[in-house]
Amino acid sequence: MKKVFILSVSILILIKAASAQFNNSGNLLRAGGNFNEYLNKTAVKNITLNARKKAGAVNAFNNEENTKGTRFLFDTWVNGDSVINTQGNYINTATFLFNFDKMTNNVLVTQDKINIMAVAPTGINSFILEDKGRQYIFEHVKAIDSTKFFLALVKNETWYSLYKEFITKFAEANFRNDGLIQTGKEYNEYKDESQYYIVQQGNVTAKLIDLKPKVIKAVFGEKKEKADAYFRQHKDYAVDESFLIGLITYLNQ
Repeated sequence: MKKVFILSVSILILIKAASAQFNNSGNLLRAGGNFNEYLNKTAVKNITLNARKKAGAVNAFNNEENTKGTRFLFDTWVNGDSVINTQGNYINTATFLFNFDKMTNNVLVTQDKINIMAVAPTGINSFILEDKGRQYIFEHVKAIDSTKFFLALVKNETWYSLYKEFITKFAEANFRNDGLIQTGKEYNEYKDESQYYIVQQGNVTAKLIDLKPKVIKAVFGEKKEKADAYFRQHKDYAVDESFLIGLITYLNQ
């Protein structure tokens, strides 16, 4: 219960911070620009979507047979909001639906669920995707890599921000049976190998975080004692993404 509470509070703080950032940007222009000019039709040509073959329209994702894990962040198309271009202008995307391809870092969009395009990564700076009442804030982060989109898990204008990079790899079924020995897997699998980065306000570099206590504690410099205290208070918790969100939210207080 404590872990769920920490994560819920962190998400609320993140959403408020992001809303303030988008709403207070001095260069923000409401309903400015044509979203079509930021789309790339060729970026999705190598993506096979079974639903398209069966019914014409793509209504569901991650439903491949004999496959574990997921390639796409969402199981269906979701709404998008607060799409900001690299000039800080708001792009109207009211007629579009979205999904995120974790393998390619492509943002997929459609208007009719048949014709699918990808957002050109050089034109858009940030956006929000919404699913089941939760907001997912994606940004280009120069301190990490200005060509990719990163999920903002914690944002703070004074201390530490936490970003997640989705890294998903496909492992094909490789089961073998020679009559004596059976090896390999009978199923295909999408494996998530996500990476986490911490960016301190004012820094031009990001720190890649390994989910190990010793590595994490060494990152926080003048707040190391506070980090040590958090670890002691949560010694029975698994050091995972939720733990990291709770830790950095605590350090930012």
